[in-house]
Amino acid sequence: MGRRRSPYDDKTVFITGASSGIGASLAKELVQRGARVGLLARRQDRLRDLAAEIATAGGTAAWAAADVCDDRALVQALEALKEELGPPDVVVANAGTNRPETPKNFQPGNALHLYDINLLGMIRLIDWALPGFLARGAGQIVGIASLASYVGLPANAAYSGSKAAMRIHLQSLRVSLRRRGVAVTTICPGFVKSELTDRVKYPMPFKWETERATRYIATAMERRRGEVTFPWQMACILWVLVRLPGRLAERILRRMA
Repeated sequence: MGRRRSPYDDKTVFITGASSGIGASLAKELVQRGARVGLLARRQDRLRDLAAEIATAGGTAAWAAADVCDDRALVQALEALKEELGPPDVVVANAGTNRPETPKNFQPGNALHLYDINLLGMIRLIDWALPGFLARGAGQIVGIASLASYVGLPANAAYSGSKAAMRIHLQSLRVSLRRRGVAVTTICPGFVKSELTDRVKYPMPFKWETERATRYIATAMERRRGEVTFPWQMACILWVLVRLPGRLAERILRRMA
């Protein structure tokens, strides 16, 4: 039996933060669904290895190294991928990081750095891709946000705040671009195995393996869904929490801290 047809057959997808975790796994999943992938991250060795792995398996991948915080380097890398693969049909803003901060380990500048990567890195990618999408009347923007975007988690002010800004920014774009042929998909995962979660010491309920999460994400992208949350158990807990009176919700969050 052959591979099923996919909406991503012969489409080109550019992914930031593609050197590990969700980004690397999503690249391999989309290639299995017929896409060509442009891989972008800072770590050249990992990008090179991933592109070689994809090529060995019969897929098409190109890579370019850049930091999403560096405007000029990011544009140069995206243009290099475009030169090799053609203009993207889909861009995935996946580059992100987290560094939980308590009052004991607070360091000025850390929050700005997180916002620069998580939020402004996405906006730089959109600024580059959206004019081409609008000119063609087709395209898809995908942002990897988080369930943490729905509530200010203890010791995660910058992470929750930057992911909330991502989610709202993408929601506004989704409404604005609906009649222009450009889909906007916001992915809000809970805990997913990655380099980030491997460093975390606190409990992570309902954590998904990376491959399971990326299969779910890829299917949501194919269906051009709007806002996607998973796992459902954690999403339901947060749905209840955000609907509680503010003082009660904050009392629960303090107990979590």
